[in-house]
Amino acid sequence: MTAISRKFYKMSANILYFTLVPLFYFLFTLAYEPFEITDYLGVGKGYFTENLIFTSLILMAVLVVSRMLLYILRHVIDMNWALYISWCVGEVVVTGLFWSILLGIEWGSVIPYLTVMSTGVLYLAAITVYPYAIITMAIQLHLTSGAKQAVPVDDKSLVRFHDDQKRLKFIISSPAILYIEAEDNYVHIVHLDNGRVKDFTLRSSMRALEDTLTKHGLVRCHRSFFVNADHVELVRKDLNGYALAQLDRDGLDPIPVSRKYYDSLSSLL
Repeated sequence: MTAISRKFYKMSANILYFTLVPLFYFLFTLAYEPFEITDYLGVGKGYFTENLIFTSLILMAVLVVSRMLLYILRHVIDMNWALYISWCVGEVVVTGLFWSILLGIEWGSVIPYLTVMSTGVLYLAAITVYPYAIITMAIQLHLTSGAKQAVPVDDKSLVRFHDDQKRLKFIISSPAILYIEAEDNYVHIVHLDNGRVKDFTLRSSMRALEDTLTKHGLVRCHRSFFVNADHVELVRKDLNGYALAQLDRDGLDPIPVSRKYYDSLSSLL
């Protein structure tokens, strides 16, 4: 399954979740009193407003902790959409568990504890699915619109690629290059074309291109790779201790970074 964009790990995105989701829950519940949530929060004693405030604060607290954890772990995890949705569901379930502590005490022996907990999770999920979906779609639409912006072309930035017979085969602006990979007698020039990631295959060697690539600001990060540091979001290490460069485009595998080039690439970020 496709990995989520690194933008979802950024603090700005996480702030949207832990502020707007509780705010939506509070205002929507106060205005519409959906389902039988008035009786549920009121505990049959008219405590609706007080418990609505308390449950909103619990929801915010859980989301703050969860989203800060997601931000802290941004360098070591790569979630796909299934895992990210599971993370969001987990936030709702954990919030429901804390709700049940507060409301379970108030309901006492009138309603079983498990019923209080399960009811709270269901009500919360039914209400917060809207802000979760809206925020997620807004971030995704922002990424899509950003990807459609053309990379400005400056004649001085144009990189001219010749094949092994010295014939001009490909011209591209250096900011549009993501990375270049050597494979046998060919190189793959992975680049942006109107926001789309494309791969141009050229019959040449990395050695023949090295001077040209260095001149245009690309940096070697591995024996078989040159990378555009402007498109590197972070350099992290996997479970085996190998360094990987994560690029700023969805669907791209991380680029290996040799120990020899780790410090020089990291210093550019």
